[in-house]
Amino acid sequence: MNTKPKKCSGTGKAKGFGCNSMQLVRKYGLGLYCGCYKKWLLSTPEGLETIRKTAKTAHKNETTKVNKERKQEKEQFIDYSKKLQDRINEIARLIDIGLPCLARGYHSKQTHAGHIYSRGSYPSMRYNLHNTHRQSAQSNHFQNEDGLLREGLKKEYGEQYFEFLSGLRQIPSLKYSNEEYKAFYKKACEIALRLKREGNVFNLEQRIEKRNEINIEIGIYPVDFCVFKHT
Repeated sequence: MNTKPKKCSGTGKAKGFGCNSMQLVRKYGLGLYCGCYKKWLLSTPEGLETIRKTAKTAHKNETTKVNKERKQEKEQFIDYSKKLQDRINEIARLIDIGLPCLARGYHSKQTHAGHIYSRGSYPSMRYNLHNTHRQSAQSNHFQNEDGLLREGLKKEYGEQYFEFLSGLRQIPSLKYSNEEYKAFYKKACEIALRLKREGNVFNLEQRIEKRNEINIEIGIYPVDFCVFKHT
């Protein structure tokens, strides 16, 4: 469909301007090729304000574009496997909130997330919440207290739970891309925020069930490695 030429005659804030020549391309009713639109921009307060707003919008769009590109560049260097570990640790602390150190049995000023089986020796277990429980900062600094942590776990949750946890050492090596770890990390952030908002304190059975549920929700492991079932 062909566009018919119309008179160069200002409309809206450009009203009163125009040469009345027939123009195919107009803005605010003023022809772009006859020079009236340019003249209006440069010679009137309304035109100058339009220039200012257009320049401001263009600058904002360019800034947004540059910031997006910078963010994408930084993303390439973010190790989401480490960020995921931080969120898993936070979730474990929120599940165990209000409880004393599992290794030493006392309340400390600072609570860490301790791994029953170390991340160094069993890296494939590092994100499993059944392997992650509260531990005082002081105790967590000493690797020779791993035995105390395991004994505390047996005492609190029983031998059957400990046997299940020991079986998690058979989890195969994790082979996820950084982008997949990013997706797990986002889920873990949502879960941590939800637990904070709810502000619940859990009993023993609930703590196990929460670990079961959240392991499945995040989706890092097959279900058999996520869920402890009482028999």
